Amino acid sequence: MFTRYITIAFRLFRKKKTYTLINLTGLVIGITLFFLIALWVKDEFSYDRFIPHADRTFRIESTTLSPDGTSMELAETGWPVGRTLQEKYEEVEKVCYIRSWNPMIKLKDVYVREPSLFADEKFFDVFGYDLKVGNPQTALKEPYTVVISQAIEEKYFGKGNGFGKLLMVNDTIPHRVTGVFKELPSHSHLKIDLVGSFSTTCAMFPEDCKYEYASGWFDINVNTYVRLKANVTSKQFENKIKNLVGTYGKEAIKSTGFNTVLHLRPVKDIYLYSSKASATGTVGNIQTVYVFITIGIFILLIACLNFINLSTARAIERAKEVGIKKVLGTDKKQLIVQFLIEAGLLCTIATLCSLIVAYLTLSPFNYFTNKNFTISTLLAPDNLILLVSILIVLIPLTGFYPAWILSNYQPVTILKGSFTHSSKGNFLRKFLVVTQFTVSICLIIGTLIIWQQLSFMKTQSLGFDKDKIVVVDMKEVQWTARHQQAETFKKELSQLSSITSVTGCRAIPGRSGWDGQFAYGEGLAQGQGILVEHIPVDYDYLKTIGLKLIAGRDFIQDSKADSVESYLINETAMKAFGWNTPQNALDKKLSASGMNGKVIGVIKDYHQHGLQEAIRPVIMNVTPSINVFAIRYSGNDPYLVVTHLKKTWQKIFPAYSLDYKFLDDDFQQQYQKEEKLIQSFSIAAILAILIACLGLFGLATYAVDTRTKEIGIRKVLGASVTDLVSLLSKDFLLLVLIALVVATPLAFYVMNLWLQDFAYRVSISGWVFILAGITSVLIAMLTISYQSIKVAVSNPVKSLRNE
Repeated sequence: MFTRYITIAFRLFRKKKTYTLINLTGLVIGITLFFLIALWVKDEFSYDRFIPHADRTFRIESTTLSPDGTSMELAETGWPVGRTLQEKYEEVEKVCYIRSWNPMIKLKDVYVREPSLFADEKFFDVFGYDLKVGNPQTALKEPYTVVISQAIEEKYFGKGNGFGKLLMVNDTIPHRVTGVFKELPSHSHLKIDLVGSFSTTCAMFPEDCKYEYASGWFDINVNTYVRLKANVTSKQFENKIKNLVGTYGKEAIKSTGFNTVLHLRPVKDIYLYSSKASATGTVGNIQTVYVFITIGIFILLIACLNFINLSTARAIERAKEVGIKKVLGTDKKQLIVQFLIEAGLLCTIATLCSLIVAYLTLSPFNYFTNKNFTISTLLAPDNLILLVSILIVLIPLTGFYPAWILSNYQPVTILKGSFTHSSKGNFLRKFLVVTQFTVSICLIIGTLIIWQQLSFMKTQSLGFDKDKIVVVDMKEVQWTARHQQAETFKKELSQLSSITSVTGCRAIPGRSGWDGQFAYGEGLAQGQGILVEHIPVDYDYLKTIGLKLIAGRDFIQDSKADSVESYLINETAMKAFGWNTPQNALDKKLSASGMNGKVIGVIKDYHQHGLQEAIRPVIMNVTPSINVFAIRYSGNDPYLVVTHLKKTWQKIFPAYSLDYKFLDDDFQQQYQKEEKLIQSFSIAAILAILIACLGLFGLATYAVDTRTKEIGIRKVLGASVTDLVSLLSKDFLLLVLIALVVATPLAFYVMNLWLQDFAYRVSISGWVFILAGITSVLIAMLTISYQSIKVAVSNPVKSLRNE
C-alpha cells in the first residue's frame, strides 16, 4: 500500500507540473534559508559552552553611578572587588583576574602584536584550557612568565621548542615560557595567543599594584571572573554582592562622590548578551539573533502557507478520487495517510534540494555572517539531525490540514456532481494570502525605515569635517617608538604641500578615548563629579579634525602651561558642570584623570560616536598618549598623499606595518550593525515576496482554469480584454490591499520600538507605507496579469467547443 501511495504521488507530480514546481520552489527557499539561519544561530549560542562548570562561572560587571544621575555600564571592576569576593564571601569557589595586554614581539626584523592578556594563576583552572606542556596550576604564578599557543611557539621558536625559552617583550623585558596550550576552542569570547602572568604588573609597578588592590575601587580596568560553589543560587548571590563597593569602599565613595553596583554575567551569556567587549575578543548581539530567527520562521511559514493554499484550492480536482475510494471501502485514516505521504514526499524532495542549495550559497552566506561554514559543517551529524527535524515538523504542518479537508468529503455529494468549494475553504485561502502578503509588506516597510534611519545617520552634520583626512593607526608601533618619533613623523609628512595639518591623539571621532572618567569642576560641591570621555590630543587637533571653538582658544604649541594644565571641553560638558555659557566656563578649574587644570576653550558639540548615542561630555588635554595620527590634505589626489605617507612610514617606522584608513570610511564602521540589518531585511523581503507571488501565481492559474468557460461566454457576449483582466484580478488585489491595511499599524509599532534605541532618529513618514503599498500592488499585478491576459485574449471557441 505504501508503494502504491508513492506511485500515485509521483503520477500527480508529473500531471500537475506547474503546481508541483511552485510548491517545490517555495519550500526549497524556505527550508534553505531556515536551515542556514539555524546553523548560524546554533553557532552563536555555542560560545563558551566548553568551560568546566560554566553554569556557575560568571564575570562580575559594574554600573558606575555619578552624582548627577548618569551611569555607565562596564565589563570591568576595580581590583579590590575580586580580592574581597575571595576573602569575604564563602559562596565563592574561585576568583580569576584578567587584564588587557598589548605586547610587541619582534619577529626577525618586524614587530608583531599578538592577541594577548594578563591573567592570574587560576586562569587555566577556571576556563578549562588544556596545556600541551607545563603545569596549569603554576604556569602563571611567577612574574615575567608567559604561556603561549602552539601557533606562537612554532612561529617564534619552532615546533616543540618553546617551553622554557625566553620571549622578549617590547624589546626590553624577557618573559620565560612556562607553558604551551593546545589550540583554543574557536567559540570563546577570549581570543588569545599569549597569556602573561598577572603578577608581572605588580613586579613592574609594585606601589601602583599595592594601591590598586587596597583602594582602587574606581580604577575599573580588570575583568573579574568568579566560580560559585555548587549549592549557590546566582540570583541570590548577585543581590548579596551588588552593593559590595558601597560596603567595603566607603572611603573611596566619600572622596569621589561616585558609586558602583555589581552584576553577575553568566560566562555563557558574555558573547551574546554583553554589549561590552572582553579584555580580548569580540561580542555578538542577541537582538541580531532574534531578528534572524524571526526572518527564518517567517520565510518558512510563508512557504508552508503556499503549500496549504494551493493544496486546498485544488481539492475539488481530487474530490471524485476521494468519493470513489470511499465507496470502494477506503476509510478516512487511509486517505489521511495517503495525502500526508504525498506532502511528505514533496517536503523530502525539497529538503534534499535545499541541502544542495545551501552548499551552493554557503560562500555568500559566510561572507554575510562572518562565519566559516563548510560542506563538513552541513553534513555534520548534529546538523543533519537538525535538517531532518525541520522535515519532521514540516510534513504535518503542510500536509495535515489539506489531508483532513480531502478525507472529509462526502462521497454522495461528490458523485452527484453537486460538490463545490465551501465558503469556509474560500475564506481560509483568502486569509492565507493576506497573511503571506502582510508578512511581506511588513518586511518591505521595515527595510525602508531602516534605510531611512541609516541614511539619516550617514548624512547628518557631525560637527566636524570628516572628508580629506587620512587616519594612521599606531597600535602596532611600540609605545616608546611612536612617541620618540612623533614630531619627526609629523614634520616629514608636512613636507608634502597638499598636507595642510597633522596631529596625534588618543582617539579620532568614531573611536573611544578614556571613557567613564571622573571629572570635577569648579562650582560643584566636593565629591560632586560627572562622568566624561577624556581624549588626550596633540597640538593642531581642532584644526585637523575640523572642530569649532565657540569660546576661548586652542592649545598653543610652545606654551608650557597648555601641556600640563589646560583643558578644552565640549558644550555638553560645560552644561553638565553647571557653567551656563561658554564664556562663563573659561578659566574654570577642572580636575580629571589625576590632572588639575583649567578650561581654556569650549568646543561646539560634535559627534565623537555614531548617532546611536547621545553626545556625551568630552574633555581634551595635551597628553603624550598617541594611538592614531590624523592627516588633513587639500586637493583631490588622495593617492599622492598615501604614496607620500607610505614612503615616510618606511623611513621612520621600517620595522612596523602601516595601517591607514580614511576618516569618513572609518567613522561609518559604527553603522555596520545597521548595514547588516538592512541587508537582512532586504533579502528577507525579496524572498518573502517571491514565495508569496509564487503562491499567488498558482492560485491565479487555478482560478483561470476553473473559469475558462465563464470567460468564453463573457467574450462572446462582448466583454473586452480590460473587463476580463479586471474581473480576474480584482479579488486578488483586494486581498493585497487588506494585507497592506493589516501590515501598516503592525510594522509602525515594531519599527517605532526599534527606533527608540537611537538617540537621534527619523520620524516614520507616510511615504514609507505608500511606497510599500504601491510596490506590493504592482508586484501582485505583474504576478496575476500574465495568466489573466493570457486567457482574456484567447479564442472563446476553444473553451466552448465542448458545450
